[in-house]
Amino acid sequence: MPKVSKAKLLNRVSAKLVKPEWAERVVSPAYDMLRGAERQKLMDEDPYVFLHVTSAKSSLPLEKRTAANSEALKRLLDAGAYSDTLDSALYLYKLSYEEHQQTAIVGDISIKAFEDDRIVPHERTREFRANDLANHLEQIGIHSSPVALAYDSDEEVNALIEEALETKPVLDFCREDNLEQTIWRVPERIADKLLVLFQDKTTFIVDGHHRMNASHTVWTRSGKSERYGKILGALFSVDELRIRSFHRHVSDLNNLTSNSLTTRIAEMDFHIEPVNVSEGIEPEYPGQLSMYLDGTWYKLSPQRIHPSELDTVILQKRILEPLLEVNEEGSDGRLHYLPGTIPLNYLESITQSEGGVAFALHPVSMDQLQAIINRKKTLPPKSTYFEPKVRSGIFVIER
Repeated sequence: MPKVSKAKLLNRVSAKLVKPEWAERVVSPAYDMLRGAERQKLMDEDPYVFLHVTSAKSSLPLEKRTAANSEALKRLLDAGAYSDTLDSALYLYKLSYEEHQQTAIVGDISIKAFEDDRIVPHERTREFRANDLANHLEQIGIHSSPVALAYDSDEEVNALIEEALETKPVLDFCREDNLEQTIWRVPERIADKLLVLFQDKTTFIVDGHHRMNASHTVWTRSGKSERYGKILGALFSVDELRIRSFHRHVSDLNNLTSNSLTTRIAEMDFHIEPVNVSEGIEPEYPGQLSMYLDGTWYKLSPQRIHPSELDTVILQKRILEPLLEVNEEGSDGRLHYLPGTIPLNYLESITQSEGGVAFALHPVSMDQLQAIINRKKTLPPKSTYFEPKVRSGIFVIER
C-alpha cells in the first residue's frame, strides 16, 4: 500500500497584527479568568477591548451575538487598530508574570494533525459549547485566540528560540493585570529550521480544547477544505508550563440541606473535617478537596482512592453527579468554574452572595497529566488551568 504522508504540524501564518499603540487597550484578559459581570464591565468601559469580538451578552440569541462580534471586529479594523495582512511568518510570544516566563512559537497548526492524534487532548469538551464556538467561527471568519499546545523539551528548538529572541520585538506591552507580552517575528532562516524540527512532532493541548474541536467541526462541515484546515496555535516547551487547578461553584444544593449534603458526602466514603481559616483552607495533597458550605470550610478526604483517580474525577463522580445532579457538561448553568489563580476568599464571597456550595481542588501535577495523556485518557472539562494564559486579539487571521 502507498505510504500516507503526514500533514505538517506547524506552518507559517499570514496575520494582521495589533498595532503597538493599540495593543494594551485592545488585547483582552483571558476569557475564563473573568466572571460574566467582570467581562461586561470591561466591555462597557471600552468599545475597543477585544472581548467585544470573542464575547457578547449570553442572553442574546446566537445570531445576534455573532452579529455583535462582527460589528466589533469591523469597529477595530475601521479604527486602524491592526496592520494590513503581513507576509506569512512564524512568531515568538513571550508571557512574563511574577518572575515566571514562557515563550511560544506561534503559527498555523494543521487540523489534520489533530485528526491523526498528533495533537492530543487531555480534557473532554462540552458539546453545546463546542457547537456554539464552531458556529461563531464560521460566521465571523477569523481566528484570533491561539490554541496553546505543549511539546517535549528540545535543545535544538531552544537554541533557535534563543537566537530569534536576540532580534528586536515587534510588540511589547502590559495591561493592568501585570502580564507582560512580547512578540517577535522569527527570521526566515530560523523559521525554516523550526518548521523542519516540528514537522513530525506530537503535542498535547494545554488550553483551547473547545476551539480545537470547533475548528475541526468547521473543517469537516466544509468538506475538509484547505481554507479551514489550520488553526492559530502557540507551542510551548512542556518544562516552561505551570499548572493551576480549576475550582467549582454549584449555585444550589439540589434540594438538600447543608446537613444532609455533608451526611451524603460522608456516605460516599469521605472523611469530613471542619477547618479554621487560620489553619489554611487549601487542599493539602492530591485527592483532598476543600468545600465551602453554609459559612464553613471543610476538608474532604476520601477514605479509599485509586491511583488513577484525579481530583476532578473524584469530585465529579462521587459528589457533583450523584448528589448534586450536576453533569460535567454543565449545560443547565448551575456549575461555574473559577481558575486556581483566584484567592479562596473570593470563592467564599461568591458562595455567600449567590448561595450553593464551592469546592477548591489541588492542582494536577505535570507527571499526572502526562500519564493521563500517555494512556490516551481524558479528564472532565476544566480540570487544568495553565497560567499565564495566551491572550486574544494580538493576531487576526482571516479564514
